Amino acid sequence: MLIEEKYFPQDKNYLLKSVQAFSKESLLNEWLKAILRAYNLQHNPMGLEDDFMIELKQKITAGKVLLEDNYDILAAIYRHDHADNQLEIMWDGRTHMEAYDADWKEMYAKWTLQLSLNKDLQRPILKFVVSPDGVNHTFLKQSIRRSILSHFNLRMRSQTLYRVSA
Repeated sequence: MLIEEKYFPQDKNYLLKSVQAFSKESLLNEWLKAILRAYNLQHNPMGLEDDFMIELKQKITAGKVLLEDNYDILAAIYRHDHADNQLEIMWDGRTHMEAYDADWKEMYAKWTLQLSLNKDLQRPILKFVVSPDGVNHTFLKQSIRRSILSHFNLRMRSQTLYRVSA
């Protein structure tokens, strides 16, 4: 029996969920590339290829382990913020799946660019990639999750997202 993750009561856009699940692997790789670019921009603006940078480029894909669950959080935030798109009529000839895919990927690219510049999100990935042995994976995943939720001014209780009142 498959247990469905619902991050808010009206999390029922199954077409969008399937688009997000289908794109997950490739988008996780894009997120890791964005983190590497952001780190380079902030800490290696001249683009020097020292031993650390070479190692980081070779091992960055190992950080995917830390982002998988956090991808699901980003996907749920998108579904929550775009819950009104479920019944719209497509006038441009695209299917709902194609429209959801394009819109999701556009917003995802924007969000991951912003999040990747956050040092609190970069550090756990870099720490895990450079020294994966003896690092608490759960703590690092939760650290990334906290950064994401803070960025969107959200909290999470019992796998349910809710906005923090201003």
